[in-house]
Amino acid sequence: MNEMLPPFPDTGRARSARRLKLADRVDHLAGLSLFEGWSKRDLRGIARNTREEMIEPDQFLIREGSPAREAYVIIGGEAVVRSKGRRVAVVGPGDIVGELGLLLHRPRTASVRAVTPLEYLVLDQAHLKDCIERSPQLGWLLLQTVANRLSDTVT
Repeated sequence: MNEMLPPFPDTGRARSARRLKLADRVDHLAGLSLFEGWSKRDLRGIARNTREEMIEPDQFLIREGSPAREAYVIIGGEAVVRSKGRRVAVVGPGDIVGELGLLLHRPRTASVRAVTPLEYLVLDQAHLKDCIERSPQLGWLLLQTVANRLSDTVT
């Protein structure tokens, strides 16, 4: 069982004593459609700048309408996604939530609330932007992925 550490000072969210190795973080990111086509090397650049956090059941990971600057990769547990009070999804290991927060400066469009203890990686907008600036090809891959996702929801 994971030992809880003091909260991260910037978020107030609890830390998990479990520490994923860099290779495990890369594997979690590689499984996301958001990073389809990215090399392991490029994913390591992102993974180095992720941090692990954990919240307890009934706590909010994301609140609808709040500022968005991060995305969260679920590595353990389950959460419910609600938009305008309506349940729209249940997410768990291998899912990403809040990814539009990495790309847009808009308020969150949904809330995400833990059903079980929830462990996740935090992807920071500034670090993603830095990786893309160093390798514009990554920006193109990300743009293609987002465009594909949008076209799937329109058709």
